[in-house]
Amino acid sequence: MRILSLLLIMLFAANADGQEQSWIDRLKSTPAARIENGLPEKPFDQWLAELAKTQPKYEESTCPLELDAPAQPCIIVSVEIAPVRKLELMFAIPQGKAAQARDAQCRFLTGRIGPSDPRSKQPTRLLRTLKDVEALLK
Repeated sequence: MRILSLLLIMLFAANADGQEQSWIDRLKSTPAARIENGLPEKPFDQWLAELAKTQPKYEESTCPLELDAPAQPCIIVSVEIAPVRKLELMFAIPQGKAAQARDAQCRFLTGRIGPSDPRSKQPTRLLRTLKDVEALLK
């Protein structure tokens, strides 16, 4: 009985620890077309890597989803698109009951293309859709 209890506790602990990382894995494997209509059926990670011609970096962070609202968990995807230019995309991680659904997925918030060095005076462009990313990087 003790062994069974210990095994169950270990199983639940492993699932809880893996949940945080799984949001990045889910985003990477989600077809781009499920995130935004009109994009290809390729996994998001593959779609972005092919456009940028380099592998994107994924990081869990906290982001303000609305003005004057507390920051919530999000994923920031960044990729160097030129020696001094960087693309950053923010995705909201589902919370509460929405996060428990089997088909729960991250929601695109916003993006930007700007200088990779914040001291640079180059302009930064706001991206409201993933189609904007596709148009700029093709």
